Amino acid sequence: MTRHLSSLEFMQTFSTKLEMALNNLSLAQYPPDATRAMRKFASSEVAALLEVTEAYIRQISLKDRGPTPEVTANGRRLYSLEQILELRLYLAEHGRKKWMNPRRIDGEQCQIIAVTNFKGGSSKTSTTIHLGHYLALRGYRVLAVDMDPQASLTSLHGALPGFDYREGETLYSAIRFEDPIPTEQIVQPTHIAGFDVICAGLELTEFETAVALEMRKSGGTSFLLRVSQALEQIIEKYDVILLDCAPSLNFLTLSSLTAATGVLIPVPAHMLDVDSTGKFLELAASYMQILDEVGTSAQWDFAKFLITKFEPNDHPQANMQALMRQVFGDDLLLHTVIKSTAVADALTWKQSLYEVQRARFSAPKTYDRAIESINAANAEIEALLWQAWGREQ
Repeated sequence: MTRHLSSLEFMQTFSTKLEMALNNLSLAQYPPDATRAMRKFASSEVAALLEVTEAYIRQISLKDRGPTPEVTANGRRLYSLEQILELRLYLAEHGRKKWMNPRRIDGEQCQIIAVTNFKGGSSKTSTTIHLGHYLALRGYRVLAVDMDPQASLTSLHGALPGFDYREGETLYSAIRFEDPIPTEQIVQPTHIAGFDVICAGLELTEFETAVALEMRKSGGTSFLLRVSQALEQIIEKYDVILLDCAPSLNFLTLSSLTAATGVLIPVPAHMLDVDSTGKFLELAASYMQILDEVGTSAQWDFAKFLITKFEPNDHPQANMQALMRQVFGDDLLLHTVIKSTAVADALTWKQSLYEVQRARFSAPKTYDRAIESINAANAEIEALLWQAWGREQ
């Protein structure tokens, strides 16, 4: 029997068509000459971020002791994120509140958090981007590293000026074995103050082949240090580095887990997702045992599970949540991230919830529930950072 469908022709045809369609959509959202900007924040939002009263913010503004906000026709005061950071530093210098400026001090290590799981669709990228933006809004210096060749985290930033993954501007250029470039050359600033990214692209898959060839030559495990060595070059510039890992336990993920000081495992409360997570942990344990035997074990400050896409009124999910709490105990974060159309809509617009104005949603209460859920989980993770740094809560 003769088959008439060419696999090569099929893959090439639709790869090209889909890439063109998505590029056109991206250009429509963010034209090459467009400047993407973070939204401005009302004084009530600023007060919440700084954990002071709105009256105190207004008093500082009236006395010209901080940044000058934009005042709208109806008298609302709006602050840019840069002004919020300026105000934070001003209050840290003149106020009495400890840790108003949360950036790490001497003796506190940069926290490198690997966000990982076996199964696609567990909200790894959504977790990473919302945690990263939350920390940046809180005043931390954050770097997000896209470790997935599918580059979802990268695409969320629209058209980054001057970036093209085909021209060696991804993480692979800094971790390859031959002629790696300085890591600082691949760090991309974003429109969010305090939040930078290292992008991904298809060339990241080359790391797997390169490691196999290197192991054939030397037989060692030096590849495990490639990510940590690359990050070491820029670590002093950041308080937190987030690694958005691929949905597989490959060489790159192993190198990420070795570089990490903490691990976050997002898990939807569904049987298939939990079962897949069990297999991920089993396989990871077998790899970690091998690493222990060769003296390259990974040590972390914390490792936590996070329930994502949770629907509280769904009885099977509630049962699965109870099972997970029984099994994982204190290693399961107390707060869950609920399933929300607000999050899905924001990601469709290539934004996190922190970037989108509440008024843009047709059902603002949906936004309120989603942001409350995300804030609670992120605050719990922030507390883990403070605990690792030895700070008083």
